[in-house]
Amino acid sequence: MNAQSMMINSAFILLFLFISSCDQFTSKNTRIRTKDGWKEYSVTVDGDSIQTIYNKNGKKNSEYMFKKGYFHGKAYKYYDNGNIQYELNYVEGYKHGLVKFNYESGKLYKETLYEMGKRTGVQKKYYENGNLQAEIFYKDDKVQPGLKEYKKDGAPYKIFPKLRIKEIDKTVFEDKVILEVYLDPKGSKTRYSIIKTIGGKEYNISLKNKTKKGKAYIEFPVLPGEMILEKVKIKAVTRTKRGNKFILFKTYNLAVENKM
Repeated sequence: MNAQSMMINSAFILLFLFISSCDQFTSKNTRIRTKDGWKEYSVTVDGDSIQTIYNKNGKKNSEYMFKKGYFHGKAYKYYDNGNIQYELNYVEGYKHGLVKFNYESGKLYKETLYEMGKRTGVQKKYYENGNLQAEIFYKDDKVQPGLKEYKKDGAPYKIFPKLRIKEIDKTVFEDKVILEVYLDPKGSKTRYSIIKTIGGKEYNISLKNKTKKGKAYIEFPVLPGEMILEKVKIKAVTRTKRGNKFILFKTYNLAVENKM
């Protein structure tokens, strides 16, 4: 066998080894038409896959990685101009790690930290000029008190709603006292709840059915000759003018006696 034949045989062997090595990573490539375009995905011998979705105009819309049927690994969503709208990471179907949302220009809009599907720590929002817009605190996927908001020039907003409680004494004729709960100034989409401690654990009891025109009314029956001494803990969840959730707590020392 001459040198030229040996080189050709060697090339075929290398090509065969390359194709074989690729087969262990990708066993199937498929393109499926959809009403909005098409999607492509490759499936590995382990059952993992990468799915890419395209619009009718042929531009990439999104890309996801799967492992054993779950979202697992990086995921991306794109604007029509090709910039990334958001990028995140999954672990066995749960968002995990830093999730980033961008403006259409590609500049960062929001970043949120997730721990196995739950928002945690500080969520940060930015103006398109790069300045910080808001800091929102999370624990176990729930918004916490401490919201901070900033103007485009970086100066902090200092005026936020305050939780007010007004006592209305109706013991003389109706044997009850009413606590009127409201925000000053009035918030947006405000929800009130009263916090009760039962068995050493705190529970939020919604006051939705006791709320009218942005104010909640809590009634306490007080029979003749009876006295009430109670610490009433109220929680309000509202939205600021910038659209961020704002949490307020207030404890009211209720002390009332029906002498009639």
